[in-house]
Amino acid sequence: MFQGFYNLTSGILTQTRNQNVISNNMTNVSTPGFKSDRYMATTFREELMYRSGNIDKDNQTQIGSMAMIRASDETVTNFETGVVEPTNEPFDVALRGDGFFMVQTQDGIGYTRDGSFTLDNEGYLTLPSVGRVVGRNGLIRIGTDKITIDKNGRIRSEDGRTQYGQIAVVDFANYDNLVKGGDGVFYANEQPTASNTEMLWKYLERSNVNSVQEMVNMMSSQRALQSASQVLKMYDQIMGKAVTEIGKV
Repeated sequence: MFQGFYNLTSGILTQTRNQNVISNNMTNVSTPGFKSDRYMATTFREELMYRSGNIDKDNQTQIGSMAMIRASDETVTNFETGVVEPTNEPFDVALRGDGFFMVQTQDGIGYTRDGSFTLDNEGYLTLPSVGRVVGRNGLIRIGTDKITIDKNGRIRSEDGRTQYGQIAVVDFANYDNLVKGGDGVFYANEQPTASNTEMLWKYLERSNVNSVQEMVNMMSSQRALQSASQVLKMYDQIMGKAVTEIGKV
């Protein structure tokens, strides 16, 4: 009977964490360049089960395995490219392939697919609430919205006489080593390599979150959580009767 308490309690914890991941995906469905996550659970402490006779215990037959607990394994990020849409905003940029923009954050250099840039109070190209954009030669200071951006990320004045800088694009050989932070920004312990991925000016890559699928996942998780909670209450009632009624006999 106590086996049920382990299974149900771990199931409730697992579904609660799963709902946190789903909720974060749904919250960022409109965040440009956001990459959705998927929660992965696994079994913990698997044990082999055997069948034997009541008297003769020698001829045991293996009947399968069981697990006491479901536990968190990892959260997997989906790096598929989102839909690219026109915005007609002068600082919006989307990538036409693999790679990331670099942004100077409070925690160091971050990497993002979000190209919804703007200018801060000092005229630097920046990603709002995240940090300043890092170009090939450092931070990019513009000071005007009368610009053009070509497919290689070079930012020039409208007349083409002044070049303010060039947006840098980098990439990684293995995305599994990237760690997701807030605002859809990734961090890495390895040095990236320069990328020649072309850019689309006045376009943005949308989030790759499938809102319909996330709603289905949320409802499925809620049903599993409610079922586990109800059965757990039944176990508690049975244990209470075992103590108060059967225990008196």
